Amino acid sequence: MRTTVTLDENLVGELLSFTHAKTKTGAVTLAVKEQIRRSKLKKLAGLLGTVDVDEKAINESNEADMRRAQWLEEIGNDR
Repeated sequence: MRTTVTLDENLVGELLSFTHAKTKTGAVTLAVKEQIRRSKLKKLAGLLGTVDVDEKAINESNEADMRRAQWLEEIGNDR
């Protein structure tokens, strides 16, 4: 989407140096994505302590994932 905005030249220059983006558009896009990411993390942090976590189920799932990954690797090595 094309949007015209007026930004402080010094801020854009600083943004370019921090992001190492090649274009102003790229730098602004990265900044917007980062702001969205931070907002989502803040929202998630607000949920801390409000969700019950079944650690046993998580550990069992992780172990099953590892077994599945090992099995897939073995299949790949047989070919």
